[in-house]
Amino acid sequence: MNIQELQTQLDQMYASNDLDQAYQFLMEQANMAIQKQDNQALLFLLNEMIGYFRVTSQFQLGNQIASQILNIIQSCGLEASIDGATSYINIATFYRVQGRYQEALRLYQKTKDIYEKCLGENNELYSAFYNNLSLLYQEMGDHQKAISMQKKALAIVEKLDDCRIEEAIAHTNLSQMYLAVHDLKNADDHLNCAIALFEKYGPDDPHYFAALAAKAQSYYAQKENQKAIDIYQQVLPLIEQVYGQNKDYQTILKNIEEIQKEMATIQGLDLCEAFYHQFGEPMIDQQFADIKPYMAIGLAGMGSDCLGYDDEISHDHDFGPGFCIWLPKHIYQQYGQAIQKAYDELPLEFMGIPRITSRQGEHRVGVFEVESFFEQFLRQIPQTLEDWLYADENALLACTNGRIFEDHYGKVTEIRKYLSYYPEDVRIKKIARAIAKMAQSGQYNYARCMQRHDEVAAGLALYEFIDQTLSVVYLLNKKYKPYYKWSYYGLKDCSILHSVADGIQELVSLPSQSQHWETRHIGINTDDQKVVMIEKICQMVMSELHHQGLSTSDDDFLENHTLEVMSHIQDPLMKSKHVMEG
Repeated sequence: MNIQELQTQLDQMYASNDLDQAYQFLMEQANMAIQKQDNQALLFLLNEMIGYFRVTSQFQLGNQIASQILNIIQSCGLEASIDGATSYINIATFYRVQGRYQEALRLYQKTKDIYEKCLGENNELYSAFYNNLSLLYQEMGDHQKAISMQKKALAIVEKLDDCRIEEAIAHTNLSQMYLAVHDLKNADDHLNCAIALFEKYGPDDPHYFAALAAKAQSYYAQKENQKAIDIYQQVLPLIEQVYGQNKDYQTILKNIEEIQKEMATIQGLDLCEAFYHQFGEPMIDQQFADIKPYMAIGLAGMGSDCLGYDDEISHDHDFGPGFCIWLPKHIYQQYGQAIQKAYDELPLEFMGIPRITSRQGEHRVGVFEVESFFEQFLRQIPQTLEDWLYADENALLACTNGRIFEDHYGKVTEIRKYLSYYPEDVRIKKIARAIAKMAQSGQYNYARCMQRHDEVAAGLALYEFIDQTLSVVYLLNKKYKPYYKWSYYGLKDCSILHSVADGIQELVSLPSQSQHWETRHIGINTDDQKVVMIEKICQMVMSELHHQGLSTSDDDFLENHTLEVMSHIQDPLMKSKHVMEG
């Protein structure tokens, strides 16, 4: 059976979704190829096996096949051939799925070297190469390189005949990459191109569904919620017709539900600002016009409403119409009680929503003296780098979150600007600490605990890894990390490493991996899907460390990046601290 016949039979099995039959066929034909010493057929079959093991997440077996392929390439002198390049791409894609990004990059570089010697620059193989490389950079969190590679893939398919669907897919991929960096204009431009091509050349192509779903995502990012829902509802029957009510179908249903909830719920900050303008502002103008030049008015402090994260569940306590009035000390001492008394006479209900206050939530709104308001969270405003290093992150967030409706005196805005984020040396110090803890808990201790069959300890290691990963993402975005209840939710506001959110969700959702630890493992146990996801997340973080100029190392173990990260600290005292300090 020649390679074309092998491919035809495999395609039929894949089309009927019979993966078990395909695997048996691959094994039988591989054994026959070995007996006949037909290395060309064997290389083809092993490459197909790599794809099978990738789809079924059997990474240990797949890694053995990858080693066999590389040995055949070397023994047959194919290192500089197109067949060798094809194998390199397949293995690199397999490594990408495992999170072995640096090894994948090295194989892609080998492929590029071969293509530059053997192919014209507009060969179709280049398009597939750039597309795969783009997906690798996207997973690594390097969105700019991902966009650059996808543009190269698009430029090639645009010049090829009979490649309009491939062109549409490239436009869709680019749109999703632009959405990841919140470049909505470019995302929309590419989406519109993709949808126009699909409608003309492939209205029944399943990739069309992905383009429409991306369009809905774009509308949602632009706060055009109803348009997003309309598109999602257009996609649902298309998916169901081809795939049934599969995972993508269920995801879109969930997206629609979440958007509808959001549309039905007024955010606390908007409610409070509207309440101020309707009732608070007239009260101040009528009774305290002379004092208004000393006032700042807004909402900040503790509570999900101050973060803009409140939903219908959080509306059962410490929620409702209200706002803060901040005054300098000398004005507060003279007029604070009178203004508070007038504030207390404002309506307790607005837009049908009453103010609900728990015992723990008292004194979140009303009249405050400026310095005292901030010091209730921080005790003192940090002055030195040491102060900043040990300042409570939740307190810093409480001082800088929310919204200032008006600031006539300017003092509140000045303090909030000063507190807006850590000094750079402190940020770098905290990054070094967090990546060290990521490495220890996730890359090291999770596996050790699983090898000891102590799943409770492994679970604790896993959640420590997640917590430290969240810290790193916020630090790299130069944002304060919210209280643990909102720290994952808040990733939606982080443009850098936004895709880490999906990895964390998968870590939490994966079932126990104990069945993959029945025997001792040397090296990374890639049969444990949590191990694989941990490594992927660490590689994404490493890529962003490179992007921000904090590390140049390609070492897969994050702890080995800490010294280089620390070397960027300028202050001698801060640089001398232990990596775990702070």
